[in-house]
Amino acid sequence: MQDGPYFEEYTPEWSYESDAVEITEAGVAAFVDIHAFHTPTFTDGNYVKTSRDYGARMSPGLHVLSMAEGLLLRAGLTRRRGIFLMELTPKFLKPVFVGDTIKNRVRLSSKRLTSKPDRGVVVTAHEVINGRGEVVLAYESTRMIRTREYQEAPASQD
Repeated sequence: MQDGPYFEEYTPEWSYESDAVEITEAGVAAFVDIHAFHTPTFTDGNYVKTSRDYGARMSPGLHVLSMAEGLLLRAGLTRRRGIFLMELTPKFLKPVFVGDTIKNRVRLSSKRLTSKPDRGVVVTAHEVINGRGEVVLAYESTRMIRTREYQEAPASQD
């Protein structure tokens, strides 16, 4: 995808499904370290392997959400059209473990124009699905998206 869809291109039939990505040990470790999720659930391999509750290294839900959003950004879904992310409303439904794959399935929930004719608000519903076909995370995202009336600022002559 070169550029993301304009506001007008979000129709009731619009949907998108991302490629799948693997949740890796290195990715979980980096996320946990950067964001100080220093708890045995995410840092102690022996603890999770012997726990009845886990059995394997789990990815923090916010890491899964970040990866799911990253799949859309990598695909260009908001490229040159997204103005800003206004809201996310995640519901973490099932654990995601190192070695699992996830993909992001998206459909339009609603949209409305703003008081400025060059932008609108688009709400999309997301289902993050693991390799077993289970929905592990569901959320809505609200974004301000450019309409076709948007005009790029002229390039500076400096």
